[in-house]
Amino acid sequence: MTRSNADRRPLPLRALAAVALLAVAAGCNRFDLRAFPTPEGLFQASMRQFRAGHFDKSLSGFQKLTFDLGTNDSLYPLARFYLAESYFGQGDFVTAAREFRRVADESPSFRLAPTALLRAADAYAAQWTEPELDPTQGQTALATYQELQGRFPGSAAAQIAAARVRALNEEFASKELANALFYYRRGAYDSAILYFKDLIASYPSSVLVPDAYTYLVRSYRTIGWRDEREAFCLQLRSYYAQYYAHHPEVKALCDDRTSGR
Repeated sequence: MTRSNADRRPLPLRALAAVALLAVAAGCNRFDLRAFPTPEGLFQASMRQFRAGHFDKSLSGFQKLTFDLGTNDSLYPLARFYLAESYFGQGDFVTAAREFRRVADESPSFRLAPTALLRAADAYAAQWTEPELDPTQGQTALATYQELQGRFPGSAAAQIAAARVRALNEEFASKELANALFYYRRGAYDSAILYFKDLIASYPSSVLVPDAYTYLVRSYRTIGWRDEREAFCLQLRSYYAQYYAHHPEVKALCDDRTSGR
């Protein structure tokens, strides 16, 4: 059935209305930096974009502020801090780490300087996606957390860093144990022993240290080195008495006098 001219008239109006709505929506989604003539206004608008998760828009606002403001302006380090957070929110951890580091190094008296160094370390840690292959970023993160503890020892950020140092050390210890077990399970006890000892020396507070001692005892028992086995059994009994008491198989290994020299 063919539509009459009268039926056709409203269509262009509806189409124009739809176009107008799209234009309004596009305008609402734009973040026009020119609309904010003062640094304070641009900062607040950029913060709104940041809190809404619009990191591309907040980044453009904070970046303009870092270009426009002098380094002596009180708003400058705050704008750079949130510029770094915007990069972090986008997943650009390399640039985020660099920007956070700039805040901590260029404005050490700024109230967020400790947090900036913490977040720099977090950005390095976020890049450590393959710990079994390349420890570099994990080591950099660990060094930065430790730097924070040294530079800002009384800060809340330093307390958080201490917990993250412990967590990272556990990851490193786990990697060291995996390396040791690779050789242990193949009967390469000399190489395994080196890794077990390195784990104990490098990560003495790790929860994996008693396991490393146990594997040392097993290794020395297998290759028949009684004196070394007894020395590590003594350390297990002395320093990890609760572990020793709850692992009767370890006690049996240490009480075995039938092998070794």
